[in-house]
Amino acid sequence: MFPSRIQLSKKTWDRLQYMQTKTRLTPNVLARTAIALALRDTHTATINENKPEQTHVINRDVLFGDQASVYEALIRQFCAEQKVDADVQDIVRSLIDVGLHKIGHVKSIADLKQSFV
Repeated sequence: MFPSRIQLSKKTWDRLQYMQTKTRLTPNVLARTAIALALRDTHTATINENKPEQTHVINRDVLFGDQASVYEALIRQFCAEQKVDADVQDIVRSLIDVGLHKIGHVKSIADLKQSFV
């Protein structure tokens, strides 16, 4: 399901890098966290199929690490339950954006922990 390279919008990548300065977590870990939060609350997870003008390409193995198959399964389940039939690039990008919105207030790693309570 996952392509070997995921295209994130430049805006999303910039947000991930900014959050890295606050939390000291790498953008790929923050993106995984964002996806997990978006999938946890599927009522607010919407898919934006608009293609970003500027993109940042990240390797699937960097983004998901050795948990790629787990994320793929979770995203497949989300798509089946929510009857989502969209391009996987749009799905991953949208889930990251929804999750980042949920953790936009984070100023430290301790704040991030509160998002999972």
